[in-house]
Amino acid sequence: MVGGLLALFIGAAFPILDRAIGEQRESARMATQSRRSLTAASTVERLVLDLETGERGFLISHDPRFLRPWTADRAAIPDAVRQLDTLGAVPAQRRRAQQIGAAVESYVRDYSVPLVDAARRGRPSARGAAALNEGSRRVDAIRAEFDRFIAAERGIFDARSAHADADARRAVAVASAGLAGSVLLIILSGAYLTRAIVLPVRRAAAMAGRLAGGDLRTRMAETGPAEIGALERSFNTMARALETNRDELRRLADQQAALRRVATLVARGVAPAEVFEAVADEVRRLFGTDHAAVSRFEPDGTSVMVAAVEEAVVIPVGSRWEPDEASPMTPVFRTRRAARVEDAGHGPAATPVADVMRRLGIRSSVASPIIVEGSLWGTIVVGDSKGQLPPDTEQRMQSFAELVGTAIANAESRAELAASRARVVATADETRRRIERDLHDGAQQHLVQTVIALKLARRALGDAAGPAVTLVEEALESGELAARELRDLAHGILPASLSIGGLRAGVEALVSRVRLPVSVDITAERLPAALEATAYFIVAEALTNTVKHAGARHARISAVIDGHTLRVEIRDDGAGGASFDGSTGMLGLRDRAAAINGELHIDSPPGEGTVVVATLPIPPE
Repeated sequence: MVGGLLALFIGAAFPILDRAIGEQRESARMATQSRRSLTAASTVERLVLDLETGERGFLISHDPRFLRPWTADRAAIPDAVRQLDTLGAVPAQRRRAQQIGAAVESYVRDYSVPLVDAARRGRPSARGAAALNEGSRRVDAIRAEFDRFIAAERGIFDARSAHADADARRAVAVASAGLAGSVLLIILSGAYLTRAIVLPVRRAAAMAGRLAGGDLRTRMAETGPAEIGALERSFNTMARALETNRDELRRLADQQAALRRVATLVARGVAPAEVFEAVADEVRRLFGTDHAAVSRFEPDGTSVMVAAVEEAVVIPVGSRWEPDEASPMTPVFRTRRAARVEDAGHGPAATPVADVMRRLGIRSSVASPIIVEGSLWGTIVVGDSKGQLPPDTEQRMQSFAELVGTAIANAESRAELAASRARVVATADETRRRIERDLHDGAQQHLVQTVIALKLARRALGDAAGPAVTLVEEALESGELAARELRDLAHGILPASLSIGGLRAGVEALVSRVRLPVSVDITAERLPAALEATAYFIVAEALTNTVKHAGARHARISAVIDGHTLRVEIRDDGAGGASFDGSTGMLGLRDRAAAINGELHIDSPPGEGTVVVATLPIPPE
């Protein structure tokens, strides 16, 4: 009701106020136009006076510099006269403006321009007193017209200003009356608005502040009328939604953090067993369950526990389980889809899985399949004793199952690659041994027999001379050289000293043929043949690069056993700058080390020598 009275009062006062404001605006506009007319008249008058001054200065002094302002004023006069003609507010002023314009144009056209032209041509009459007096007379007449125009316009301006002031006073009076009435009505309605709106809004604002501060459990009483009540209900609904969203975001953040930790392990290429244990631990903590495990399916449908995390150790890792309807893994094996089982340990069934669930107190369990390269590999299982697991458990576990599948696939790929490399290396080593044996038993023996026969032939020839003796001597020398080269070739393939005496003997034999001081420190005893061959070829290639390219004065070779790893180091004081990019031999050695799960590193700063380090795992016996 108060609002209606306020609207009625304002509606009655508004037309009066609007009319008063309109009249005041019109009066102000007319006063502004009069002010512009006065300004335009002053501008034209100033231009005429400046024009007359310029022409007079030129006529008296004959200085052409006076003509520059005269020319500028002459060019500006037409536009100023036109503007003056358009600003006349009343007919009488418009006529006066037209008369002024005609007089100015006549002065310029009929007097000033002809007089200046005559003066430029040097006519004496143009500089006489008569001509100058004529100009003064014309200008005085024009100024008289200006004075009358300005006086009349100022009178109009004063009248309009007074009228505008009166209109403004009326508008202020009307506005003051309206304001006073409005204030009265506002005061009357203030108490009602405070009780019905302000206080509930303040409570809503306080609640919004608590919500912004993180107190999402706050609520407000829904006692307000109409829209205020709707606002209170909306705030409570918003608080409940924010609380739900916060819990959901926190759960998603925890899940993403758990997935990121597992993904980091997968990316690092750690052993699958470590990934399995990490997944079981992350899933158990994420879902807050009592039990989590990773199992592998066997072809006959049985499952083997490969990782388990539980409050009380009941199911040991490595245990095998037959298919059992009380286990969610059984439907996963049949359908390749996630499955859940509720209250399997609290029913009448007496199966091994039901008995274990009863002992663990598990009431709800969910299993998610682990797929590796399109085949079902196993499951991730969670079990809880507090009640039914959330309905989205299967979907959330799928991401962990995919990471486990990736880790298994990566591990299998790495194992297959390592096995393939090992087979290639073993085949190459066996081929080298066969070639060495064939050279020693075949070609090398024949060459040795040939050399012996040639020596016997030369001895039989005694002191004889001639072409035959020369040919025998040349053949003997070539045979001995071929035997030495064949022996060196056989040693380069796989020296006998390595096979007989081990890595130390093989390296010492290699160093004995190098024209460079090399110190050898090998404490390792006999090792597996493949490991010794790999270490030997790494030393041989690195030492060859040192002799050929490094320009070194000294080199050092060491091989020590550190736990289950053989560490081989080749160090020189040469020019440095070696890298895998520039040496295909080094690349081959790195691949050979990788074939037995080892690593090869090069540290070779320019000018500071080269260090080649190989770390090779020692296989168990």
